[in-house]
Amino acid sequence: MKLRLLTFSLVLLFISCTDTKVNEKTSDVLTFGSFVDLDKLNAVKMSNNSGTFILTNTQLQKFKVALSKMKYDPNIAVKVGSIAIELEIDGEKHNISTGTRKNHIEAHKSIATKNVHLLKSSDWLYFETGGINFNNYKREN
Repeated sequence: MKLRLLTFSLVLLFISCTDTKVNEKTSDVLTFGSFVDLDKLNAVKMSNNSGTFILTNTQLQKFKVALSKMKYDPNIAVKVGSIAIELEIDGEKHNISTGTRKNHIEAHKSIATKNVHLLKSSDWLYFETGGINFNNYKREN
């Protein structure tokens, strides 16, 4: 009886100490980079409170990283507006938009070239910005 109790206690202790996060699928999080090949993003024209301008190479690299991390949110539709961003990806121009102090960007699904089968039927895609303020981008020489 003591051996069974000890065995049961050890099994219970082992199960309770197992890190459940090891078994979680972190790849289930879809991002802008899951759908858009950002390696082919050649240029960005930004129109915000600072005017309309082309991002420098340094700004472009930071912008790519920021875009790649934005989480896809298929269950929301929001009104965006005042900030327009034109992306040139592999020679094609695509527009995305957001607003001042907005938490989402909007893009037409035609921008997606990867994992298209995972998209909902809507023509518009929404991504959480993660707090990025696109008005912080300014013309640099």
